[in-house]
Amino acid sequence: MDVLVAPQLSVPTAAAAIAHVNRWLHQYVGIALHAASATFDPITFYWHVPVELAYGATGPLGQVGDVYVHAATGQFAGHPQAELFQQRAEALADAHGIAE
Repeated sequence: MDVLVAPQLSVPTAAAAIAHVNRWLHQYVGIALHAASATFDPITFYWHVPVELAYGATGPLGQVGDVYVHAATGQFAGHPQAELFQQRAEALADAHGIAE
């Protein structure tokens, strides 16, 4: 008797994709960056997760990059670089007159 088993997705929902990226950001970047949305592409099977800079006093200042997360594996496409996100965030904060 054959039993079909449905594959389990590592990142099955937009909320899971956002949480996955936020954990990475908080662990490796550690500044006021966060993911607030995620869009699934059924052709590539990746979640597109924009990353933005926001402070409690100012709110969102703008997007500093994107992360792509494979729904089945939870792996990031490419290798997001924490240093690059930090540099972009610092430049954006400076452009808004915010000193870190």
